[in-house]
Amino acid sequence: MTDEALVSTRPKIRVAGTENTDLGEALTAMLVNLPLSGIAHAELTVTNWIAQGDNAEMDYGFTNISLGAAIEIVVGNDDPKTLFNGEVTALEERYGEGAPQLVLLAQDKLHRLARKRQSRVYEEQSLNDVVSNIASGAGLTADVSLSTTVATYHQLNESDLAFLLRMSGSLDVAARLQDDQLRVKPEEEDSEPVALSAQDSALKVRLIADLNHQPLRVKVNGYNLDSDEEVSQQSEDLRGRADGTTAADTLVELGWDGEEIVPQPFPRSAGEATDVAEAHFNRAAKRFVNGDIRAQGEAALFSGREIELTGVSPRFAGRYQVVNCIHRFDVSNGFETHLKVNKPDWQL
Repeated sequence: MTDEALVSTRPKIRVAGTENTDLGEALTAMLVNLPLSGIAHAELTVTNWIAQGDNAEMDYGFTNISLGAAIEIVVGNDDPKTLFNGEVTALEERYGEGAPQLVLLAQDKLHRLARKRQSRVYEEQSLNDVVSNIASGAGLTADVSLSTTVATYHQLNESDLAFLLRMSGSLDVAARLQDDQLRVKPEEEDSEPVALSAQDSALKVRLIADLNHQPLRVKVNGYNLDSDEEVSQQSEDLRGRADGTTAADTLVELGWDGEEIVPQPFPRSAGEATDVAEAHFNRAAKRFVNGDIRAQGEAALFSGREIELTGVSPRFAGRYQVVNCIHRFDVSNGFETHLKVNKPDWQL
C-alpha cells in the first residue's frame, strides 16, 4: 500500500482533459472494472444539484457533460495514477431517493470495435497481421504477439471486437487497451509486484487450490486439407514460471489420470494444433490456485499486474496474477480495490 492512498482517496474526474472539481466533489460512488481481456468500463454516481450564482440557489448540474465526452478518473495528488480513460457512452438520471442523481457510464475506446457487425476473410495471414489490421482500421496502435502461423481466418457476422476476442481467446491471450494501445500478447512477469498482506492492506481474502478440471496433458486432433493428413499435437507445459507444486505435479503424485482432448477449435495444420494445445493446457494450469481479495484502495493495480501476498499460510503465500480488477469508491467505505487472482502452483 502507498501512503498516499491513505491520505487522498477521493477520485478526481477530468472531462475533455480538464479537471471538473464540481463533478469530483459531487461524487458519491464510483466503480471502475478493468478486465484482463475486453472492454474496461466505469460508472460514476454524482449528486445532480450544484450551486448557481452568488445567491447559491441549487439547480440541475453537469448539463455540459454530453454523450461521447472524454473522461478520465485519477487518484492521488503528488503521484496521480489514472484508473480509467474512456468515453461517456450513457447518461442516467435517478429521482425519488433523496437528492437527484446523475450516473455517467463510460467505456474505453475498445467499444468502438463493437459498434458494427461484418463478415470478412483474412486469407493467408498470421493472427499477428490480422490483429494489426483491425487495430489500424480503428485508429489504434497495437502491441501484438499472438501467433505467426499463416492461415485463412473468417470473421462471420461478428463485430471486430468479438472476432478479436474469439481469436485471441482460443490461444489464451488477453486483448485489452493498455496505455492507449491495443495489447494482444501473453502476460509478462511483473518487475514490481504490489505487496498485499492479509494482516494489513488485504481486508478480506478467499483462496482455493482446485484440482477439478485440471488436465495432466492436453491433446488436440485436426486435419490438414492441403496435405490430406491428420494432425495431432499435445501439450503438458506451462508458459509462465512455477516455483512450487503445480496441479500436474499433484495429479502425478496422486496417480490420477488427466488427459483432455479438445474438440474446438478444429486445427487445420500442425502449427495451429500446437498453438491450441498449449493454450488450452495453460488456461487451466495457471488457475490451479485462485481466489478473491478485497483490499484498501491501490490505484497502481490493474488486470495483468501481479501481487505478492503475505499474511496467509505458507502454502498459499506468494505471487499471484490479477485477472480482474475493480476499483470502488463510496462515501461510506472510501476507496477499495477488489481483485480476482490466480497462480499455477503452491508450496507444500
